[in-house]
Amino acid sequence: MNDPTKQYIDLEEQRTWLMDHRAGTGSSWSQLAKRMNVPAGTLSQFGSENGYKGDEERVAQLVYKYRQLLVQQATIAIDAPEVPEYFKTETSEQIMNLLAFGQRGKVVLCAMGPGLGKTKTARYFSACFPNVFMVTMTPSTSGVAPMQQEVLAALGQPDINTSPQKMSRMIREKVRDLRNPVIIIDEAQHLSVKAIEEIRSWHDLTGVGIVFLGNIGIMQQIEGGGRKAAFAQLFSRVSIKLVRNVPLLADADALAEAWGISSDREVAQVRKVALLPGGLRGATMMLELAWMLASSENKPLNTDHLQDAWAQLSARAIAA
Repeated sequence: MNDPTKQYIDLEEQRTWLMDHRAGTGSSWSQLAKRMNVPAGTLSQFGSENGYKGDEERVAQLVYKYRQLLVQQATIAIDAPEVPEYFKTETSEQIMNLLAFGQRGKVVLCAMGPGLGKTKTARYFSACFPNVFMVTMTPSTSGVAPMQQEVLAALGQPDINTSPQKMSRMIREKVRDLRNPVIIIDEAQHLSVKAIEEIRSWHDLTGVGIVFLGNIGIMQQIEGGGRKAAFAQLFSRVSIKLVRNVPLLADADALAEAWGISSDREVAQVRKVALLPGGLRGATMMLELAWMLASSENKPLNTDHLQDAWAQLSARAIAA
């Protein structure tokens, strides 16, 4: 890789490449502009026969940087398996069954540690079936009104800003006429007591299925301590729950298989990392870095690459 500010950049070569790349990929100027962090108008002018009237050298340098990025990505991708966003594991199958139960108009709960694939599984489920609405909670949506606004956006009614009573009425009216509707609340541990109770009321009044997904904290929140009485009505309506803190051994094996790994030593390393805090997420990060290390050496991925990758990653915390 070269620093474009410290070498000669042929403006016409970059212009020609940009025009050919745009034509060959079918990309719009807006799409390319986002990838290069250049205003679309600037890029489209630079990539035209008339040229850009401003600082063409700066734009050419940005095009050159983007070309280097594509070369680097292509090099890393050599021999790397195409791992799907969702792949079947024993845990994901259990989550799918839980989601299907929610689709039948039940309230279900899935409380899991990080890296077990609950969010990816829920996204896959929502992509496969109609009338499945997935919402992700954050600390800023813990209250009743922000939570309702997020749910309405998932229901196709964004930017609603009215009273909480009217928003709940809109949600109930929307789901009442649908067949087997289910609302999946991801990261539900962020919700306040009142917000969870409001969601419960939708189920009581319309029969809409509700799926609460979250970390182990959501289970502790519902079952534990002084809040137990506040959640008694909700807890009595939970038809089925799935609680798991770390992946199963079979989950780690499924991840290794998805990456095309079959050697006993390499599978053992994947298992070792997958069963640590961080779960399959940590193991996936290790696999991605290991492939980069192997690619840089022009060698097939092996146990040394996996161990070196994990040594680098374990020097810092893997985000939950």
